[in-house]
Amino acid sequence: MKRIFSILMFAAVLLTSCKDKEVVSALAPVPAPTWFTNEDYFNEKNGMYVEMPIDTNCIVMLGDDYMDRGEWQLFFNNKKIRNRGIALDGTEHVRYRVDSIAVKHPKIIFVSAGMRDVLHGDAADSTVSRVLEIMDRAKTLAPKTALYYLGTIPTGKMDAGQIAKVGEINTKLSEAAQNGKFKYIDIPAVVVGDKGTLSDKYTWNGVNLNGAGYEVYAKAIEEYIGTPALNKANDRKYKEITDYYKHRVSIFNSLPNTYNFIIMLGNSLNNNALWVELLPFTSVINRGISGDVIEGVYNRIDDIAEEKPNKIYLMIGTNDIINNKDIKVSELWASYEKLIKKIRSDVPKAYLYIQSTLPLNPKSKYYEGFNPKVEELNKLLAANTGKYNYIYLDIAEKMKDDKGDLKAEYTTDGVHLSANGYFVWATQLAQGNRMIIMDDVNKYE
Repeated sequence: MKRIFSILMFAAVLLTSCKDKEVVSALAPVPAPTWFTNEDYFNEKNGMYVEMPIDTNCIVMLGDDYMDRGEWQLFFNNKKIRNRGIALDGTEHVRYRVDSIAVKHPKIIFVSAGMRDVLHGDAADSTVSRVLEIMDRAKTLAPKTALYYLGTIPTGKMDAGQIAKVGEINTKLSEAAQNGKFKYIDIPAVVVGDKGTLSDKYTWNGVNLNGAGYEVYAKAIEEYIGTPALNKANDRKYKEITDYYKHRVSIFNSLPNTYNFIIMLGNSLNNNALWVELLPFTSVINRGISGDVIEGVYNRIDDIAEEKPNKIYLMIGTNDIINNKDIKVSELWASYEKLIKKIRSDVPKAYLYIQSTLPLNPKSKYYEGFNPKVEELNKLLAANTGKYNYIYLDIAEKMKDDKGDLKAEYTTDGVHLSANGYFVWATQLAQGNRMIIMDDVNKYE
């Protein structure tokens, strides 16, 4: 069951894996990172990345927060772009990951790393040394791959000494790029404001980029991508659920409207999924927001309606229980029912698929008392399909163990999914013709 759907997707990887390992083994081993800001998140994302194929036509966005949070495929309307960013990564983490990417010989690798090194307290020379090692390893494994370093951005969280350190890193790497192994792109020059840090126009917390920030970022690299950037800042006011929510909806609103796509809607379980790669034969876009709750999804249905989706796949409810362990199932259902009514009212032509909320595994600190509420909520979701004209998909049933918990092999931390978990989920969506082939309508308005 784990990987039934992915046999074709991973055939090329399986055929070349032995050769890839031989090439990598010729290099000195890469040391594991010595520190993590969020090790569970790193393992979740990296576990997925190492399983997903990359070919010689791919453009890889490798690095930290700025890569991870970007909707690169939609910025450039290019399915060959592969996001391999992990928020909170430093150069140690990127160095640890670069071999598995470079050995597949992608067309281009863009690297963004260094900001987290500075916030962690690493010396400038150490960061420069690791970036150069990243580039050397990539060039050795993929001599024909074009390599670009995008510059370290001084954030609003940095003091004067850290800002000076960023300047030193960028100066030395700009000079090192003269050797011809990689090209230095001066992203800081387009996003830094009068204070010498990331401009307030492009962020609301000093670190994350908003829609305006990604507009200028994408514009700065479009000549190297080969197609124009389509994203344009277009912010609206929302009831702010979290700081991350505010930045992510800003990015969504910067994207061109789509037509007849499939929308994956929900919280971090969607946010962290590589849906375009997991479901490569569909026209699918990700509208998940980490930390989102039922109300948060309700507040942005107007945006979803503007996308004119063919199908909506919704999974939500986890954070509502995590945030309020005393919440009653009747309250949960009332919120969910309100959301369903709004979707049915505002997006009446879309096929609506409500997916069961997933249980937790005991390794999660939120486990106590969680699963019984989820079970009751899912019963209500299953019982109201006729009333609200939606299709209920019991994804949870395929991911539970005999105790009703999320299987350990399907999760990294008891809440979020491992690569195996995503493979099972995607398999369930792909089976039974639930996700139609839509490449012929993959277009923008």
